[in-house]
Amino acid sequence: MNLFLPLQLSAIMIILLLDGRACMKIIKGKEAKPHSRPYMVHIKQEPWLCGGILIRPNWVLTAAHCNINQTANITLGAHSISAVEKEKQFRKTDRVITHELYKKGSFNYDVALLQLSKDAELTHAVKALPLPESCDEPVEGTVCEVAGWGVTKNSNKPSDKLMEANVTIMDKTDCYNYWGDVITKNFICTNQNGTETCKGDSGGPLICNGVLRGVVSFGARVCGILGSPAVFTDLNSEIVCWIYKQLSGLP
Repeated sequence: MNLFLPLQLSAIMIILLLDGRACMKIIKGKEAKPHSRPYMVHIKQEPWLCGGILIRPNWVLTAAHCNINQTANITLGAHSISAVEKEKQFRKTDRVITHELYKKGSFNYDVALLQLSKDAELTHAVKALPLPESCDEPVEGTVCEVAGWGVTKNSNKPSDKLMEANVTIMDKTDCYNYWGDVITKNFICTNQNGTETCKGDSGGPLICNGVLRGVVSFGARVCGILGSPAVFTDLNSEIVCWIYKQLSGLP
């Protein structure tokens, strides 16, 4: 799977492509069992796509670089984007909260929260995925899961069906040696063995041993290149505390 890239042609995206980094999709994954990941959120904001994670009935966690605003179309409970599915719920966003330390182009603190216009109706196909109770970073070699509707080949066409794949946590020093000082304490990296996230997967989950541990952030400009680590925002104590603060409405 390659990290999910928002499908946009903007000055920001051009800069990212020239810098060798991009937002992501799932490469060499498989189609997920329909509605088996009820926390998955499809976010469409013309002309790009991102993923998200339902963490409360009225809150979605996603990537800041997706640059979501109140025009975005939010779909919950989807498997096929094109098909009519009784499980689908459609929402807009009342409010978007981007981490105040996020700066466009850097990816550090690459998290944002979307407050839905109406609470999700919780069903078998729509359920919240809790934030981690502890912020233990997964160790090197841990096999984790990613999912999304991003591109499944190096093209600009996202997947119609939800895709999923396993990825393996890599040593952060090796990731730093590849990407340089763009890698901070706020990132987790996975080995690039041809399976990764890619365009349209940004904002989706990294799940390790059943626990939400990260959010898809960035990866190589060309998805699925061997040896190019995929990078996720680490849901460490600082990031998780920031999320809870926003959810509580504290100043």
